[in-house]
Amino acid sequence: MEAMNSLDHFNIMVVILCQLVPEIDFVLREVFENFNFHKKSGLLQFWACNTDHDSEEIGCNLVLTDLTCNPTHDQGLEDYRKRCLVKQYPLIGIETSVGNWLAGRAAQTGIADHKTKYYVVDQADQHSADVGARGQLVLPVFFDEGVENKLAGVIEYVTPVRKESYVEDFEQIQNLLKVSYSS
Repeated sequence: MEAMNSLDHFNIMVVILCQLVPEIDFVLREVFENFNFHKKSGLLQFWACNTDHDSEEIGCNLVLTDLTCNPTHDQGLEDYRKRCLVKQYPLIGIETSVGNWLAGRAAQTGIADHKTKYYVVDQADQHSADVGARGQLVLPVFFDEGVENKLAGVIEYVTPVRKESYVEDFEQIQNLLKVSYSS
């Protein structure tokens, strides 16, 4: 058996420890399997909202799951995913500064966001350096927990180059979520 470096071991543990609720997992897998990339490079990945029920803090840690789709195996997008896997992200609460980290911002506000070719970022922000010239779309995903909706996590769609608009992609994911939820 090949020796594992401790960083790889940590990444594997994070993926294993953050299992999704079966219904959410099913819905997200349906969305990822049916997403149409229009024969272009792109990466879909899911950041699960992991809450500590014993903590008094309000918020969650976003943990990158094993749910991913990169049909063209774009190396730049794979490298971006690897950087996401090794980073330690802070608890995202109401007052947490998430900078230009769109997945963190979507979790914090509950609002979808995108990074198009018109988006201006603070290049000093570490997440901006990781993303580089890539484009992004992030959508928070909620599930019904009785009286209220609870954040399950954030779908992140990353493209090698920033698009003019991600509206079509947003609508596609939104429609796939609706269809999958009603199944």
